[in-house]
Amino acid sequence: MRILIDTLCTTLARQEPCVLATVGSQSGSTPRVAGARMLVRADGTICGTIGGGIVESEAISEAKTCFASKQGMQRHFDLSNADASVTDMICGGAMELYMEYIEASAENLHFFRQLQEALQGGRRVVVVSNPGGTIPRFFVDQRGQCSKPDLDAELNQLLSQTATALTGATLLDFRGTRFFLSSFAVGGTLVLVGAGHVAACTAEAAARVGFQVTVLDDRAEFANLERFPLASEVRVLPDFTHCLDGLALDQDSYIVIVTRGHMHDQEVLEQALRTQAGYIGMIGSRRKRNAIYTQLLDRGFKEAQLEQVRCPIGMAIEADTPEEIAISIVGELIYQRATGRRAWHLA
Repeated sequence: MRILIDTLCTTLARQEPCVLATVGSQSGSTPRVAGARMLVRADGTICGTIGGGIVESEAISEAKTCFASKQGMQRHFDLSNADASVTDMICGGAMELYMEYIEASAENLHFFRQLQEALQGGRRVVVVSNPGGTIPRFFVDQRGQCSKPDLDAELNQLLSQTATALTGATLLDFRGTRFFLSSFAVGGTLVLVGAGHVAACTAEAAARVGFQVTVLDDRAEFANLERFPLASEVRVLPDFTHCLDGLALDQDSYIVIVTRGHMHDQEVLEQALRTQAGYIGMIGSRRKRNAIYTQLLDRGFKEAQLEQVRCPIGMAIEADTPEEIAISIVGELIYQRATGRRAWHLA
């Protein structure tokens, strides 16, 4: 997502318009899920993907119409019958695709640079635009608050309620005026506690699929940017006491515990269970897990809390090497990201 928005800003800065294709909703089996995006430039080159194949090819072709008319469009693909035979894609699902024309104006460049800053800061926002209208784009944040202060109160409430549960994109009609809502979120924040061989491989794989990676360890010779070049942050700790303090951990946060020892793992897990992280995983055998869990139960933690921890961590693929273990861990993170995100709630 960050790469796509960076490219969008660069394109606008060159005073070139673009078309942003977004999978608004999907059901059944489709090439990509709701929220997948692809940027199409005027020369036909793209950034991102909505699944490849003929559907993506048609979207690139339809973008030419958007550039010519300077307007967006909406397409529905049914990949279970007629569209499947035409596109040679027999996925069996359906998807709604929105094509948004973005003019190369100073106003648009300023807005998408604001979006760029929001994503860099780990914020989740919904962009609201008024296709063909006169209302400039504005944000609705994860608490349902609109950035446009003079908005009609009833419209504000409708947008807030819709935005807090939106994962892709949708169109709303309010008193004859159409609004396009599109959800933007970073790929999740991964906190790796431990900087050994498995952590190094996991950090690289996770960063390449969109996670913002933070690495924590008490060994400077392991916790450094030379070993973790794709990490957003690497911290050298005095020890593992209070190692998660100061980190903004929420439902889009993933804590992976891969320290060098049993006692460190237990110390970190005890801290992790007190956070709001949406995923907690710990490396180790079932025997090690049971021993740590017994200690934590004696300290007052509940069975229900421990049941939320993924241990042994990773998907069951008979992984053995650090590289294979990393793939099993990141596979599990991807699955959690795709299925485990909870809807936002108004405070």
